[in-house]
Amino acid sequence: MKPRILVVNPNATESFTDGIRECLPQHPDIDYDFYTAPLATAPLSIEGVYDSIVTANACLQDLKERLHQWDGFVVACFSAHPLAHALRELTSAPVVSILAAPILIASTLGGNPAIITTSPRWVPLLTHDIHTLGLSALCKHVVSSGMAVLDLERLPREKVIQTLSTIVRDELVGCREADVIILGCAGMAGLEEAIQQDCGDGIVVLDPVRCAVEMCAMALRMGTSTAKRGLYASAMAPASSA
Repeated sequence: MKPRILVVNPNATESFTDGIRECLPQHPDIDYDFYTAPLATAPLSIEGVYDSIVTANACLQDLKERLHQWDGFVVACFSAHPLAHALRELTSAPVVSILAAPILIASTLGGNPAIITTSPRWVPLLTHDIHTLGLSALCKHVVSSGMAVLDLERLPREKVIQTLSTIVRDELVGCREADVIILGCAGMAGLEEAIQQDCGDGIVVLDPVRCAVEMCAMALRMGTSTAKRGLYASAMAPASSA
């Protein structure tokens, strides 16, 4: 039986999940399932730390008893989402964040990666999250597109691509001399080819969800798992006596 990866959209916008499903390539040795957080308990978008905590709880309450069904997990929120850390405590399956994966991949493809995110609120949040993950040296630039997360769904696709491409070309490439561009939201999945074409030769644009899925698949092919000593020891394990 082929291993299965669950791609978790921790917000309640089903169309974001559909967009991810449509743009991921199929692999002959890996199967994918897709999950959207329940509308009754999760917001339509994640706009900060509070939303991250609410969505992590909503997903855990719904998924906790079913985690054994999957061999790997991808948390499709571009942040140090608490769901990723919780899943690593609850399962030995590999759990990959769409924030960490593209930064690590970008560091092998260029010398000056940069992130284009959604609203200005996410610039300090992502800068903090990247520092917390110990990845600041690998990605020093985070720039806002000025769009809300849900604008990626509500606005015409051409308008979204034009807005992102202009900022990438003028600010990240032109002013900051970035050579690898990371799309900083799961709602941008599938836009990398259009943006790369708009920005010209020599620039690499990465879809964070695809990066995370490929990294999770690689871990499964290698037969690796989440270490259960130290940081990600089981949350259910009794504390050792002194």
